[in-house]
Amino acid sequence: MNLHLKEFNILDKILKWGDSQPAHQRQHIGTHIDCYNLTNIELPSEIETQIIDVRNIEVIDINVLDSISIKENSFIIFRTGYLEKYGYGSEEYFNSDTRPYLTNKIVDKLLDYNVKLIGIDLGGIQHGKDHVVIDKYVENNGAYVVENICNLDKVGLEFKANLNWIQLEGATAIQVEIETI
Repeated sequence: MNLHLKEFNILDKILKWGDSQPAHQRQHIGTHIDCYNLTNIELPSEIETQIIDVRNIEVIDINVLDSISIKENSFIIFRTGYLEKYGYGSEEYFNSDTRPYLTNKIVDKLLDYNVKLIGIDLGGIQHGKDHVVIDKYVENNGAYVVENICNLDKVGLEFKANLNWIQLEGATAIQVEIETI
């Protein structure tokens, strides 16, 4: 099962906007890894993946990890249900006033577990002025944020994923393909 948005899942108005942008900006459309510090991404092509269901939780805090065993060097994905409910590119999907977000405490806890990727079915793990700040923070601590992950309703809570990406020089995002194995 693919967990990345394919071009046919992306509204024409967003693709047209992307076509008018520099190549590095267009990479932020669809499923991508944020890399604002422009580090050379070095990740395994296969990674242990775990989905944490946080639907109907507005502020995603450390308590959601209470009964979960996090594996080192893994990929943790938060399923908010927003992409499923509203669709990628809708006004509701991009409205940062109503979208859930991860607290700094939960991000720090995941970094303490040495996760490699923190994913979400939204346009970011935090929003507004905090979006780029938290992405840089995660990157400075040896991990990356993956945004706009789809099809989380079609897979189990734990699986291995195959990652495929091409990093463009100077890009602050890398489009990534995520397939379950």
